[in-house]
Amino acid sequence: MADIQSKILSKYGIDIAQENILKLYKIDSANISPAELETKIQDTRKRWNTSINGANEKNAERDRARLEKADKYEAILKDAKLRKKVFEFYNKPAGGSQGGGSAAGAGSTDFAKEYFKLVGTTKKIRKADVDFFFKYYQSERKNKKAILEMLSKDLKIKGLGKEDKYVDENDSSDEEGKKKDDSSPIIVNLFQEATVLKIRRAIEKYEEASKSNELCQRYPELGNSLYEFLKIDAVEDAKQFTQLMSERSKEVYAIRQERGTEYVPLVDLFNILQSIGDYQDIVDNIPEFKLLLKYPNLTPYMFSFVDMKPNTIKGMVDIANRDYAFRNDVDFILNYYNPIHDNFGISDNSIGSILRKAEKNAKKNKVLNQIDEKLGRYKNNRKISIGAEIIHWLVYWPIFVLYFVFEVAKVIFTGLHRFAIPAFIVSFLLESWLLPKTGIENLLVLRKIFLKNQWVPYVNEFVGVDCKTTFEIICFSIVAVFALLIVYFLPPLFISRYISEFSDDFNKRFDWVGLERTFKQVFKTLKKKTEDQYKAQKKLFVRNKVPKIIINFVSLALLIAIFIFTPKAFHSYSENIGYAQDAEESDEVNIDSTADYADSEDDVMVITSSSANIRSGAGTDYDVITTAAQGDTFIATGNQETDLSDSVWYEIYLDDEKTQTGWASQIVIEFQ
Repeated sequence: MADIQSKILSKYGIDIAQENILKLYKIDSANISPAELETKIQDTRKRWNTSINGANEKNAERDRARLEKADKYEAILKDAKLRKKVFEFYNKPAGGSQGGGSAAGAGSTDFAKEYFKLVGTTKKIRKADVDFFFKYYQSERKNKKAILEMLSKDLKIKGLGKEDKYVDENDSSDEEGKKKDDSSPIIVNLFQEATVLKIRRAIEKYEEASKSNELCQRYPELGNSLYEFLKIDAVEDAKQFTQLMSERSKEVYAIRQERGTEYVPLVDLFNILQSIGDYQDIVDNIPEFKLLLKYPNLTPYMFSFVDMKPNTIKGMVDIANRDYAFRNDVDFILNYYNPIHDNFGISDNSIGSILRKAEKNAKKNKVLNQIDEKLGRYKNNRKISIGAEIIHWLVYWPIFVLYFVFEVAKVIFTGLHRFAIPAFIVSFLLESWLLPKTGIENLLVLRKIFLKNQWVPYVNEFVGVDCKTTFEIICFSIVAVFALLIVYFLPPLFISRYISEFSDDFNKRFDWVGLERTFKQVFKTLKKKTEDQYKAQKKLFVRNKVPKIIINFVSLALLIAIFIFTPKAFHSYSENIGYAQDAEESDEVNIDSTADYADSEDDVMVITSSSANIRSGAGTDYDVITTAAQGDTFIATGNQETDLSDSVWYEIYLDDEKTQTGWASQIVIEFQ
């Protein structure tokens, strides 16, 4: 099969592993009549011409390139023997050898199995992950059925669907070319899928160009790597990168006009790179973008990972050491993983100790540090002063507090299932303490089963029937035991099961890892914003931030005041309402007596509350002279006054000689 690929590539310049000619022309069988073939050709050319004149520039560019190769495509298709071999190439059994695959060795399910096993160490594999795999490694599409079977049978991944449910290279819904939406700053991955796929397409164009002897002779750097060929090591920003790609694109296009289609892959390469130069994720992360071009074989893994585990980092180190020249594990972690993983939003909570150990080992190796310093590999990450860092925290502390609350909630709800067994135990013990008070003995009564003279009376009492035979004793004993077990175990088991099920269901509804990754990206965006502002207005930085800090603390003070004084206000309000209601009720009850006896002297008044304060004046502001108990009687002097709260106070004699007087409120006293 590799011979037919090499033969067509040599004669026509077409790599059938990269371009599925049969799918381009929608040919399903090698045994197609000349008339049917001609119809397919005309329909395909018409479709491409329509696309060229359409509004989608990306598809127009793609189909224009296809039209330029149409004569070569059709020459292959019109050769019946050649067409049959091409059909066999695309439809050979799984596990067969095929050339020109992806950089990872397409042609069998081995690479796909290795890829998904490693991705599976960080999360549960879903259809979206498989879809991305086929988008990224387009040469694996012809082996789609075998890969899906492998994922289902060997890796036990469910819900993947059938072969025709996955993207195809002729899909019109092309995601490439999209830019990051600036109106949506909360995005988990700073490098978007469209950007990653575009970089992959650029790599494929580079690989295609490097197979040309003429191009390699003219550009010897093609034999090295894409990173070295592009000469972007010194590029500092996206604007400089776009300008460089634009210049080289014009240069190569001029040569292509002169020398022919041999230079088309290079033209496509620089056009692709130029088009992504203004993508926002690349503009914001140009150093990391350069790493994607330098180590492209690692990119699809980093995009697919979620939560790094020790096995994940070990697998990544193995791939990195296999495909690229890293000094050791520490070199890989510090110079690739650490700068890249933040941009892909990967959580590394589980491997924090590994990362700290790598940094610690790097600091110990002074010789390597000196080499790295000369190479410019280690730079001071602090772009702002400590004072500006403090200002940054004071400005954005509400977001950090919100993140803290999120982390606390995450710990509680993700660990909720651990309370299932303690809840069972507590419920069981609580039942064992409460139920005996209702007359149902706890499970300790089962110890009597070994004592016939105690157990039989208990069974008789439990079932309400006198057991006369051994058979009846056994049957009713089983009923009693099962009833006790159901009463004491079923409710705790239900509570335990409910907590476990609630925990699983609740955590499925919340993407805790995704939310955490989003928080981290928000922090990174805010940090970069602060760094940019500090760099642009260093002298005015503090003055511009002070109003925001003041607003934050004023808001905090108001929030605290609301929490402290709102309950007090409600309590005071409820007391006043109750006081007014009591006064109103007292007025209604005593309206007649008050009207008849308000001005009467020597009328008897009785204390109606459990305890009443007798004061020196009409109001609570006056001192307490004495305290009276419920039922105590006093003689009224005939004087009464109304205080500021509209409550009526009566003057009474405190002794039989009528030499001492005091005042009592209408709430605690009434005429007898």
